[in-house]
Amino acid sequence: MTRQEYNLLIVEKLRELIYKYPDLRFGQILVNSEVIQLEEVLLEGERQTVLKGIDPFYEEPEFTWERMKNNKFAFKELFN
Repeated sequence: MTRQEYNLLIVEKLRELIYKYPDLRFGQILVNSEVIQLEEVLLEGERQTVLKGIDPFYEEPEFTWERMKNNKFAFKELFN
């Protein structure tokens, strides 16, 4: 599959999720579907943790799609 085809799969799935969850903000949908990944980090060396987004700028859409399609939020019907 081409890069463009993977991009279109991702966009179509995001479109579906936007209609399915109209009260969610776009950023919430991106995080919940794992388009944007989260990483826990220590805050100034203390035990408090914050969530830091991992930028997918250089990631091939094939890997983004694989992560999305294994995600329970994006494909809840597969995990019921």
